[in-house]
Amino acid sequence: MRKIFALMASAVLLQGALMAQNIKSVPEKDVKVNYVKDFQRQVKDATDVAWWQVDSLTYKVTYFDAEKSRQAMVFSNKGSETHYYIDKQYYPAAIRDTVSHQYSDYKLNEVWVRKMRGKMTYQATIVKMGGFLWWRKIKDAKTLNWEVDGKYIGE
Repeated sequence: MRKIFALMASAVLLQGALMAQNIKSVPEKDVKVNYVKDFQRQVKDATDVAWWQVDSLTYKVTYFDAEKSRQAMVFSNKGSETHYYIDKQYYPAAIRDTVSHQYSDYKLNEVWVRKMRGKMTYQATIVKMGGFLWWRKIKDAKTLNWEVDGKYIGE
């Protein structure tokens, strides 16, 4: 039951973060064929696959792997990158500390390891919420970057 709740909560947070970035859901048939084939070649055991259009040249696919870990891949003309999402209880202290000290008006939304061209970094989205009581809306969202040793790179 806890896992189901956690999956639903992460889906809602992901949906909110994606909307804050003006990303829209698209059916697989509307994604460039080479992106779909590349994804299917690299990830054979994906479940709960969802495609998103970031802009006219960039697509993101979110999915769960065989171990039920949430992941994503981003495809563009510049290449592809993979995101390995981290459970909240395992967020690195350097990330939590940076957000709490330098972005105290924001809430840490999600953290992932980004792998691109063999280089790995941490990335996190932070959000500033607005609204009243039950009607909450993301007012602002930022993506922050860290080296794997915990050194803060910037927005």
